Amino acid sequence: MASPSVPPARLEARGICRRFGTVIANDSIDMRIERATVHAIIGGNGAGKSTLMRILHGMDRPDTGAVLVDGTPTQFAGPAAAFAQGIGMVHQEFMLVPGLTLLENLVLAHEPTDRFGRIDVAAAQVAAHTLARQAGVNLDWDMKIEDAPIHVRQILEILRLLYRGADVLILDEPTAVLAPAQVRDLIALLRTLRDEGCTVIFVSHKLDEILAVADTVTVLRSGRVVATKPVAETTKAMLAEMMIGQVLASPAARPSTPGMAVLEVAHVTARDGRGHVRVSDLSMTLRAGEIVGIAGVAGNGQDELAAAVTGLGAIDGGTIRIAGHDATHRPLSGRRPLGLGYLSPDRAGEGLCLAASIAENTIASHHRRPAFCRHGVLKRGAITRHVESLLDRYGVRRASAHLPVASLSGGNQQRVAVARELDGNPSVLVACQPTRGVDIHGIAFIHQCLLNFRDRGGAVLLVSEELDEVIALSDRILVLYGGRLTGEVARGSSGIDEIGRMMLGGARP
Repeated sequence: MASPSVPPARLEARGICRRFGTVIANDSIDMRIERATVHAIIGGNGAGKSTLMRILHGMDRPDTGAVLVDGTPTQFAGPAAAFAQGIGMVHQEFMLVPGLTLLENLVLAHEPTDRFGRIDVAAAQVAAHTLARQAGVNLDWDMKIEDAPIHVRQILEILRLLYRGADVLILDEPTAVLAPAQVRDLIALLRTLRDEGCTVIFVSHKLDEILAVADTVTVLRSGRVVATKPVAETTKAMLAEMMIGQVLASPAARPSTPGMAVLEVAHVTARDGRGHVRVSDLSMTLRAGEIVGIAGVAGNGQDELAAAVTGLGAIDGGTIRIAGHDATHRPLSGRRPLGLGYLSPDRAGEGLCLAASIAENTIASHHRRPAFCRHGVLKRGAITRHVESLLDRYGVRRASAHLPVASLSGGNQQRVAVARELDGNPSVLVACQPTRGVDIHGIAFIHQCLLNFRDRGGAVLLVSEELDEVIALSDRILVLYGGRLTGEVARGSSGIDEIGRMMLGGARP
């Protein structure tokens, strides 16, 4: 127990160990989360962040060690038990109900009632407005969830926890889909909540944001605590080095030399799965030897544009040409022979077959090459030699290429997907969220792969929710808002704030 002179931490991990088979996810983790602070947790893929958060939120139990709440050792039977102690979590995938308003989602399952047992709408409205005022935000409580911007849904998730009585908020990558101005608003909200006595655990890989919002930062690596420091005593370079154990140099993007047009999108209109128009009369051109980034807040047509270009989504009108050939009505399998490569944003559900082997995933869609196949029979020896060489070149850490690709970490799975797509020698690569779920070492590697591909004459259509990534890699940036292009920016001609303003519908000054 803490000494009498030191007040107990609001939440504490003491000697937490958690194994999954032979893998040690958390190795003797000690960490104090002080009351009324913002405590950041950072670390690379496989560092143990997710496992530790699941334990602190009651979703998992440690093999040894203890979680202490206000100095008292506690065993959570589940998330409800953690919530009873005031600990709530906002997940990356929001837990909101479509078809209901913001107000209805706020009070869902905890509706105030009158003396007759009926839902007291007036009381719910008072509670909502009071909570918003205390948090320093202004929401349209009558808006339906499906009509609410992403940042409003993020704020609502936080307010839902506060409404239910939580004062410890675990936020898992909370800024992943926000524009810069919205990130600043969220940071201001978290500071307000901290000043009002809330405790925030901020899990993120965005070091600039950690330096802007956190009071304390804990760095995890290989399941262990590397350091816990006041943020005022750290720098971005120090944090990055602690995360990966070495100094990391950022890839340097050289000026591009664009060639002929290899992708032409003309007057394309496309809808989402619910029939709503998400891309409206959009035209763009991508040339050999350039990276064109698509910037936009999630839900503004990026996914539908990528689906239209790859043939994974139907279009209502317009044409798509790849390397001079009309590809408008071809599926993805018919566009690959024209020189199209595709890096899916959904690595687990679409980009890879998790049950198949690493080798099978590495040659998927290329297995009919003469080097790999003769008269319909696969050449196992040739495939093995090629796969092992390719995996070594892309730094895929594996015990055996014959194990399921699901045995790899998320970052290594992404390296397999990148290796496969670039090994296909495409002329156009549609790269959607290429570094999602990848640590900073893997991000630097994938960025360098894309730049090298561009320098060899390849063309990249980069769709990413990471605005820093889009700015760092792109020779040109196309900004989408409401399914329309609101601006085009050349490398270095605009700052992050100006691009962010266009992402929210503002005109370029």
